[in-house]
Amino acid sequence: MTPKRHLGQQFALATAIFCVVLALPAFGLFVWLWIERGLADTWVPSTLAAVAFLGACAGVLYVMSRPQPPLPPADDREA
Repeated sequence: MTPKRHLGQQFALATAIFCVVLALPAFGLFVWLWIERGLADTWVPSTLAAVAFLGACAGVLYVMSRPQPPLPPADDREA
């Protein structure tokens, strides 16, 4: 049986998906600006940084959204 996601993990997954959805038009804007203006324009690396930021956010949020296995029972002798 696979563990289920609790509410916080479901919210993190939804936010990760939203970040990916936002990264797609930002990547399209990056490509368009690169073709139209070239790499010398300041908007081109800025849009690439936005794509990288959104991608990193999506990755971190996805990892946070993964359900964790239950902890083993605590041993009373260690306390």
